Formats: sequence, C-alpha cells, structure tokens
Amino acid sequence: MTSIEKSARKEDMRNMATIRESVDLFEDEVIVREYWAIDKQYVPILSPGAEGRIAITNRRVISRSELKVDGGKRVELNAVPLEAVQGTCLTVGNRTLWRLLMPGVIAVIAGIRLLEFGGWPSAVLFIAGVIAIICAFRREIRVGVRAASIVRGGFISKAEPEGYLLLAQSGLSALRTHGPDVEVLMRALDAVIVAAQQRGAAIVNDLKCPNVECGYMTMIDDQPPKHCPECGEAWRAK
Repeated sequence: MTSIEKSARKEDMRNMATIRESVDLFEDEVIVREYWAIDKQYVPILSPGAEGRIAITNRRVISRSELKVDGGKRVELNAVPLEAVQGTCLTVGNRTLWRLLMPGVIAVIAGIRLLEFGGWPSAVLFIAGVIAIICAFRREIRVGVRAASIVRGGFISKAEPEGYLLLAQSGLSALRTHGPDVEVLMRALDAVIVAAQQRGAAIVNDLKCPNVECGYMTMIDDQPPKHCPECGEAWRAK
C-alpha cells in the first residue's frame, strides 16, 4: 500500500457517515444527541480500522459501527426503543490478556538465553515474544443498555432486563481506539436517556430553532445559542 493510499484510507475513516446521515428515522423522530464513541486506528496487518457512534432520539437509542479492512467493510446497526431502556452499561479502559503476556515473557527470556548458541531460532523466539507482549495490552470500550422486554413480531427477543450490547471494540493499547466523545459519553449517556424519556415529545420543541421554517436543532446538553447559526432567529429563553 502506497503512502497516498494510506493517507486516503485515513481521510476516509474520518469521513464515515454519522447516524443522522445513514439511518432513516421515523417521521416524528429526531436525534437529540449523538456521540462518536469508537475511533480505532487502522494499521495494516495489526489492526483494522473501526468507527462507532451512538445516538439518542426521542424514540430510540441507536448505535452504528463500521469495521474496515483491506477486504471490505462490515456495518452493524442496533436499536432499542427508548421506553424499554432501564439503565446503561459502559466500560472504557485498558485490560491485559494474560494468555498472551505470560507466553510472550517466557519466549523473550528463552530467546535471550538461546542467543549464546547463536542461530536464527533465538531471534525468532525473541521477536515473537515481544510481539505477544505488545498485543497483550489492550484498550477496550463497551457500551450497552439494560432493557425491559423487547417484543417484535409477537415474540420477546430476550429474557430481560439484562445488558443489551450496542457498541464494543478493543485494540492495541499503543494505538487509538476510543473516539473523541467517549469521556462525555461516560458522564452523560444515562442522564440524556432519562431526560429524553421524561420529557417526551416536548424535548423536540425545546431543541428546535424558533423559526418554524428552519430545520436547525441544538443538542440536548448544549447551551442554546443567542441566535440560530443557520437563519439568525433569536433563540427563545429557557
């Protein structure tokens, strides 16, 4: 892969569609908040590129993830009715894969001891051990909700309430995995969902531009502007 192709791939990863752009909403459905939770760096052979977003609407919690590799891409979409959500399940941080770390340490030590005998086996063993140690340290993010019984087509899809996974990704700790909105997601996801559940349809009117002919909407946790950035209409005071 040339440097130009690598640069184009990185730019393409930054320009993946948001949920607002890629998911058809119901006629009376609007997104009140969208988070960019996963931004996994692409490294040839070592790490596929990934992006994951989660959105809260006045009717659903929607997640969209896209995994991109040399052979193509896989897109996964999940949605849970807002009224069914009973809580959130979030994990963000680092973890150690001991099944890789311990063999890696042993391989490095064995490789060093075999160096006195010379030959390529010692070098191969040492390099394999180092790679295993690097791969043992991971960044991880998992975003889910605890949901009440979700009925589709007359059948209950799960014995709930229990965790319903929306987004998940892990990668080498030396590389980027978490998206730019992950910190605010950890702080605010539950509060945004509760606010959307409690305020119902009224939440949409609070977020829309006062000008009925303008389609601009602010996010639920943003301070409304003094004037609409699209049409210039003075924003109503809360």
